[in-house]
This record gives sequence, structure tokens and C-alpha cells, in this order.
Amino acid sequence: MKKNIKIAKIQKQLKEKKIDCLIINRTDEFLNEYISPDSERLYWATDFSGSAGKAIIHQEKSYLFVDGRYTFQAKEQVDEMVVTLLHLNEFSSELSKNFIKENCIALDPKLHSIEEIKKIIDLTNKNETKLYFTESNLIDELWEHKPNREYGTIFDHSNNYAGIDSLKKIHAFIKTLKKNNLDTYFLSSLDSIAWLLNLRGYDILYTPVAFAYLLISVDSKPVLYLSINKLDEDLKLRLANFLIIKPIEEIDSIFDNLQNSLKIGFDFKNTSYYFYNLALQNNHQGVSLENPCLLPKATKNLIELEGSKRAHIRDGVSITKFLYWLKNHKNIEKETEISVAKKLLDFRKSNELFHSVSFDSISAIGKNAALPHYRADINNPIKMKKNSIYLSDSGGQYLDGTTDITRTIILGNPTHEQRDRFTRVLKGHIRLSSHVFAKGTKGTDIDYLARESLQEIGCDYDHGTGHGIGSFLSVHEAPQRISKKTMFPSVELLGGMILSNEPGYYKEGEYGIRIENIIIVQEESKDLFKFENISWAPIDRDLINTEILSKDELEWINVYHQSVFDKLSEFLNIKEKVWLQKVTMPL
Repeated sequence: MKKNIKIAKIQKQLKEKKIDCLIINRTDEFLNEYISPDSERLYWATDFSGSAGKAIIHQEKSYLFVDGRYTFQAKEQVDEMVVTLLHLNEFSSELSKNFIKENCIALDPKLHSIEEIKKIIDLTNKNETKLYFTESNLIDELWEHKPNREYGTIFDHSNNYAGIDSLKKIHAFIKTLKKNNLDTYFLSSLDSIAWLLNLRGYDILYTPVAFAYLLISVDSKPVLYLSINKLDEDLKLRLANFLIIKPIEEIDSIFDNLQNSLKIGFDFKNTSYYFYNLALQNNHQGVSLENPCLLPKATKNLIELEGSKRAHIRDGVSITKFLYWLKNHKNIEKETEISVAKKLLDFRKSNELFHSVSFDSISAIGKNAALPHYRADINNPIKMKKNSIYLSDSGGQYLDGTTDITRTIILGNPTHEQRDRFTRVLKGHIRLSSHVFAKGTKGTDIDYLARESLQEIGCDYDHGTGHGIGSFLSVHEAPQRISKKTMFPSVELLGGMILSNEPGYYKEGEYGIRIENIIIVQEESKDLFKFENISWAPIDRDLINTEILSKDELEWINVYHQSVFDKLSEFLNIKEKVWLQKVTMPL
């Protein structure tokens, strides 16, 4: 781990500007989870490369806050001589210590939500603390050779895949505005804009969205701000039929020429305070309304659902070919985490409608598998090892769907403990997958099912059990999720929502286990829902201890494995097919 000299530069800057503490959010002006290189300010400052985190930097000390997915990773990446590591749950209490009279707290209003900054403003007013909104980001002022913002091609996502015409979606959106007595709505959620307008792009790595903003009004054409020169003529013509297109460089004047005193809706949880403040400065009223795209986007239509199922079968063939190759490799120790991940990518690339991977694949052997969001270092590839657990968490972006799947296998012989922990993770996976639940149930209400078997022996995992999945969009889609009540807010599970089911177990310094399939919320009856599994790949029977599986659990795994064989075998060569038949035999 290299010594961090950048924190000292930031602290020097704080002293010069008479700032007592600086808050850094790991996001961009769209409040994305996945961001472009020019927005990686937290990484630049702290050397922590995870996808979620915050920092508080004082003149003499600094703190980095990460959640349980990244605890081990942060320890390996961060110079703890200058940065103190804390859990993300401790951020609010640590920040509250700074609300004292005459203290100056600085932040970039583009990188914090309206809700977040409103709370901070209340606390600063209450405690006579100074709040300093930076006009230029303080990190950007210090960041030498900062990457430039890159704009990629923007392309049409046809109704063959999207299922519903964009005009129909906009009419429903406007109906929601009228119902809430709003004149207009400001939308900056990139996956929502992509979904609403049936657009896709290349601006965020592995998430097919374009940098854009959208202003939708009740009485006039929507106005779309994006990189106009990245649109082809056909797409430009389609969009020009129902909206006005403006260069994204003009976004700061978005509210300048509107009539006075409009009621403008914002999603206070997911929109940058900067734009809310712009509206106020132009004498408009900012009103809180949850993004009207969220639930329609999350509850997939029939064409999106069928597309996702087809994409998962193609993807499952790739995973199965990969597992066959791994399990039958004669010299596995000559391979590295990087080389085997590349082999999986090669299998995926041959699939019909493949666009890209859906996130940076996790390829982890031995103790690296104990890091839930481990990233293999291309400059220091780790060799594969016999008699070790290997974990592969990966996914694909297909024109008809987004995939995400994790398989944990043993390369050789497992220990008794490894088989026990794997089987307990499997029991949790099965319990959740098999659960039938009442309408109105939230993801937080059923998360416990995936943890019970582990908790019986005093074990658990410090991440959510399931996240939402988009339709050729974000592999982490809001608002649907399955997690502990203390982790993340949750919403009612509705028919057509797609989620992951991924319990795990991690023994620091030794091994990690995770089993992930994708499930669809499906109506069972008038008042009940169930999950439909759509991921297909064998679960490693070498790691299953049948003695602790119930009769129902044994039946589940046998039925699942029969379905894997039935759905995938026709796409395999003879050797792969014979192997798949063997590894999916009834337990």
C-alpha cells in the first residue's frame, strides 16, 4: 500500500480557505452509483476504489466511511496512518460533531441530494455553523491530470426490447404531475431518462446510459439536455417529434426562461441540491415528489420480462461452459484470476445481443473471495490454487436484458467447514427463492429468511441479500431491494420487479462464499406473490452437505438442477453436456 500524500494537500487547502471540514461523497452530479473517471474524487483523495463511500476531511484528521461490502478492501487500499476507517453507519454521528458555533463545513452542492443538504442546513442554522458551498470542487482544484468528461454515442432502444413507446411513458409521467398539481419536473436520474425516452448510451462504463437532464412540463414540450453531436440523424428526428433538444453545456440556464413562480417537482432523495437551488434562485418553488419513473421502470412489462429470461438463458450457457472449463482444467494453477475472468468474457462475447459486461467482474481465489467486492489487480495477477474456493460474480448487458450471477466452486477438495458454510448459504438462498408472501410485503420483511441458517451458528454477512436489476440498464436498480431494515430503505415488492438473491459467508483471510440467482416477483394469486427464478447454471455439488438439507431443500436443488440441464444442454458440446448431466444428477 502506497503512502497517501494527497490528504495533506487537501488539509493545507482547508487551512488556507479557513474551512474546518470537507465532506466528499462518492458520486457525480447525477448522484450515480456508477460514475465516470472524472468523478472519482473519493478514490483520488483516499485511494479507496469501491462504489460506495463518504469522507470527512478535517485540517488535522480525516475519516473514510464504507459499508460491510468494502471493509476489507478499504483496509488494503487506504493509508491508515492518515485516514481513519469507519463504518458508513457512523457517518451521521461523526458529522454531527462538526455542527458547532463558527465552525465552517464545506461541500460541493452538485454531489449531495436535496434531502441531505436540507438536513445539513437545518443543523448549521440551529448550531450557528457556517456552510460553504464550493463553486469549483476543492478536489478538482488539486487533481493534476484529471480526466476530461467523455461523451459516447447515444442510440435508440427499440420498442422490440423496451415494450412501451416513449410517448406513452411521457403521457403517464405528465398525468402524475397533474395529479400532484405540479407545473414541471426536473429529472436527472440517468437510467430513468434512458428508460423514459427509450435511449441508451456509452457514458458510464458497463451501464448503457447517456449523460442527460430532462425537464418535463404539463403545458409545453419536454426539454432534453444532452450531447447533441452524439445522436445519429434518425434518433434526433424521433426525439424532435415530441421534445426540444438542447446542448448539455447549457444546463445551468435550464430555469432561466420559464415563466415565474412555477411549481417544479424534484426527487429530494435522488437529485442534486445544486439544481434545486438554481430553481429557487429563479423564483420557482421546489416541491418534493418521488421520481415518477421509479416504479414503472422497476415493474417490468411483459416484453422486458421475456427478454430478460432469454438473456439469462444465453448467459447461463456461458457460465456453464466456464464452470466446465474450470472444473476440468488440467493445469489450473497456471491460470490467474485475470485469465479466468477473460475466459468467461470470451464465452459471453459470442452470445447473441451481447453489449458488454454489466459491472467489473469479481474473480476471486482463496482469501480474496472473502472480500465481497474484490477487484483483481491486472498489474499483479493472483495465481489460481488447487484445493481452494473460487468465487465468480459477473454479469452481462444484453439488448434484451441485464444479468448478474455468482457461483462459488471448489477447485479440488473442500474442508468440512467450507461445505457446512456453503450449504447454509444455499439453505438461505433456497428459503428466499421458495417463499410465498402477501401483497404489501417489503424486501426488508423477508431478508431474515436468507440469514437464518447462518445465524443458527452465530454467522452472518454484512451486505444486502438482493438488489434490483434493470432491463438493459443498471445492474443495481432502485427502489426494489432485499436487506436488513437497518441497512437500506425498502419498498413494497410488486409484480414484475427483478431482484438478485445472493446470501453469502466470508471468513476474513481464508475464503468467501456467495450464491446468486436472479428472481422475478410474480403474482401467485389475488393476494399472494412468489419468486420465479430466471438464472440457470449448476450449483457446485462438491460443496453441498446433504445431511443438513431438509427434504424440501433437497427437492428444490434437484428440480433446479433438472431445469438447468433441460434449458441449457442443447447449447453445449458433447463433453460439456455429459459433464452437466453428471453435476445436475439428483442428490
